[in-house]
Amino acid sequence: MRSAAAPWTPRSVAPPFRIPGRGRRRRGASGSASCGVCPRGSADGAAGSADLPHGAGPADFRGTGASPRSSLACGIGPAPGAGLTGTRDGPGPRAGRTPAARKGFKTVTQVTDEQTPAEPAAIPAEDEPQLEIIPLGGLGEIGMNCMVLACQGSMIVIDAGLMFPKPDQPGVDLLIPDFSFLKANEDKILGLVLTHGHEDHIGALPFLMREIPRIPVFGTRLTLEFTRDRIQEQRAPMPEYREIRPRSNVTLGPFQLEFIKVSHSILDGVALAARTPAGTVVHTGDFKMDLSAAEEDRTDLFKFASYGEEGVLALLSDSTNSDVPGHSVSEKEVGRTLCRLFKDSPGRIIVACFASSLTRIREIVKAAIASERRIVFTGRSMTGNVALAQELGYLDIPPGIEIDFETADACEDREVVIVATGSQGEPMAALARMAAGEHRQVEVRGGDTIIFSARAIPGNETAIGELMNLFRHLGAKVVDPHAEVIHASGHGHIDELKLMLSLTRPHYLIPVHGELRHLHRHREIAEELGMPRSRILLMADGQRVALSRDRSYRMMKGVRTGRRLVEGRRLGSPADPVLKERRRLSEFGIVCVSASLDSRTLMPLAAPSVSIQGVRYADEQDLTMAVQEAAWDSCAEFARSPGSWTPGPSGEPEELVRKLQSDVKSLFRLHISRKPVLIVQISMLDVEALAAPEAPPLGADLSGSWRRRAPAEPAWRPQERPGTLRTGRGPEENGP
Repeated sequence: MRSAAAPWTPRSVAPPFRIPGRGRRRRGASGSASCGVCPRGSADGAAGSADLPHGAGPADFRGTGASPRSSLACGIGPAPGAGLTGTRDGPGPRAGRTPAARKGFKTVTQVTDEQTPAEPAAIPAEDEPQLEIIPLGGLGEIGMNCMVLACQGSMIVIDAGLMFPKPDQPGVDLLIPDFSFLKANEDKILGLVLTHGHEDHIGALPFLMREIPRIPVFGTRLTLEFTRDRIQEQRAPMPEYREIRPRSNVTLGPFQLEFIKVSHSILDGVALAARTPAGTVVHTGDFKMDLSAAEEDRTDLFKFASYGEEGVLALLSDSTNSDVPGHSVSEKEVGRTLCRLFKDSPGRIIVACFASSLTRIREIVKAAIASERRIVFTGRSMTGNVALAQELGYLDIPPGIEIDFETADACEDREVVIVATGSQGEPMAALARMAAGEHRQVEVRGGDTIIFSARAIPGNETAIGELMNLFRHLGAKVVDPHAEVIHASGHGHIDELKLMLSLTRPHYLIPVHGELRHLHRHREIAEELGMPRSRILLMADGQRVALSRDRSYRMMKGVRTGRRLVEGRRLGSPADPVLKERRRLSEFGIVCVSASLDSRTLMPLAAPSVSIQGVRYADEQDLTMAVQEAAWDSCAEFARSPGSWTPGPSGEPEELVRKLQSDVKSLFRLHISRKPVLIVQISMLDVEALAAPEAPPLGADLSGSWRRRAPAEPAWRPQERPGTLRTGRGPEENGP
């Protein structure tokens, strides 16, 4: 049982934390040394003892007076809680350790029902209240955020976000978490809390509502309004909305929730503090500490500090910018830069930003007013979000400042600002249509200034660069975040993460919202403040940790999790073979060969039909004719060769299908060194049976005067050839 240590204090506030050495008694040991974390590695009452760094080996015993043979310095290496998942991170008594734990640290990237994490030594007493923390998404990835808190048979869910597909997932619209675990525990879920209105936190809500429509949804006013259109678009059941405000309180079973105001790139974001019988957990959501923000948008530092005084069992903290040093840029500084650019530009200004970045749009409006310009909004999501923010009172645009394109055409260029979507190079967004000359109201020309007021999401750099090149080719000036301070991140940098740790002083830190490198860097930041690694739990989606009121913890059996692919209204799996087929189609193209055969002779009735798509060749007509000739020769050779054949699903010879595929593929390898996707279709027709009969005259006696013509005798029949014959019958009917 891991003992409850004193509350951790950041190094910037108090002296560094030190854990006294402890461990099992080993009789007869001449000396021992301990890292102060592993129970195994010290001998009480031994002749000599020393404290060593966690992870120390026999070489570190020099000068300690301890024998490396009598007492191992560190039983496992990495500190408790340092593993990702499935680790034996805090070795207990030797009999309880797994073979993998005795060998050392092992990393498992995903937990399934068959692959269960081992349990560390810190096992809460059975009568102690426990709080389970179960991430279903957002750990090890950017997006798809979803977290479950469970206590005394009840659960609450925090966020239900989506993630956009990668380039190697063609045809996929969205990625969402696998909600199987929530569906299986539907009767235990008391509510869903949405921290803010970004897609990576609310985008999967319509799909969750299809699974569990009865869950009440808690969120601020703007966040809830953002979800309505998404639910209607997906035709999902409308949930029961319950509006909350910062510093308001809600009790759901054993959870006493309080919402804390945080700054972010979208308005009305909140963090969540949950008091439970096992202790208090603080979930930061996405946050930054913009001290220059308006009072209603500023992070509530006092409330975080008050929870730090009260005692925080675990802090679940945003890790997105854990690898960015210093402090994040204020939106006020971005506003000053925009104001200067607006005044210095002689022509029109076109600003591209995220449609949900209402704080940025607010600064654009202020800069336009200061530079005596008027604003036009374009893009469906942009115009919709601006109208909604104005209706709810989150965005104030004075009369006469917002105009339409018809009015803008009558204004001078130096009086106009156009705010558009498409900062990530989306091909159908307003900005991309302007660059391609396909926008109905905007034609980019020399003298215009294009401002990309958004960071490039990883993977979109190429598309954004191509847009910038197109605008420069049209004679416009392009300003990006690398040249000017025109973008401020909504996620706190390293100094802000340190401040959050110093304010809340949690017993455990669980980094969330980030890729694996972000989670590891967040752990290093906490260690720099003096927080012991044993109290920093790096988790993965599907892992399950139970925290107890006595501040012990244990890793439990993981839950089913993963990703679901959204394609229109259909849900799929990343392992679906159709994705592999799409990748092959996009890389190599497709060739379709269709042949019609006489079911009696197996000879082709006409030249095979060939369709080639996505395959580059100097002369496409020559390539098509070459494929036709190869297919004709294959069919004729097959018909003339003796032997039986196996009918396929539609009666076609399976051997001929394989021969056509082999011959056509060889042709492409020989001429263009490519292997396109090949589809072969064979139709078996009985030509004589399909001969059209003569139509009898009206009123004619059909009893015997009109009869169907007998099929003409073919010039050549396979049965007349010696040896085993090919016929239209199955192989079991063929004679010797």
